[in-house]
Amino acid sequence: MPIELYETMYVLDAGKMSTEADAVRTALHTAIEKQGGEILVSRPWNESQKLAFPIKKQKKGYFHIAYYRMESTKQAAMEADLRLSATDYLLRHLTSHVDPRYADVMLQIAREEQGSAFALRGMKDEPSPTDITPAVINDPGAAGAMPDMGGPVPNLNGGPAPAPRRPRREAAEKPE
Repeated sequence: MPIELYETMYVLDAGKMSTEADAVRTALHTAIEKQGGEILVSRPWNESQKLAFPIKKQKKGYFHIAYYRMESTKQAAMEADLRLSATDYLLRHLTSHVDPRYADVMLQIAREEQGSAFALRGMKDEPSPTDITPAVINDPGAAGAMPDMGGPVPNLNGGPAPAPRRPRREAAEKPE
């Protein structure tokens, strides 16, 4: 069976990580190594970050990332073992298969101390030079503006134009 590179992001209980960080990391590594995986990089991603919503009554999470090589057939068994054995400190986890074309670059970034800052900076939305700004429809003098056709907008699927909607009645306007 092929040996593939995987990336797993763990969201761990921040309280457990503050008191038992080494034991938790050892348990995560044991789950991977038990199935014959080879850990290449394992490091904290973000410490004690506020979560968007509570998970298992926790409002903060400790993010940890691991890159490892493992047989593809054993990945499901490793995740099942992790779900059973790590219930007290593991809030969530997400495993991704790393494309072999990008494996070397991703591992290099993960090994660097500034790797997580680089990855987060790369995730910001930046305008692409190929982005096209839509034409302004309300300004008839603007270049590329569409003329006002008057009347309802036609249905682009080939059917008749939709009927105009009646305004909603407010609660105070309802007849008794």
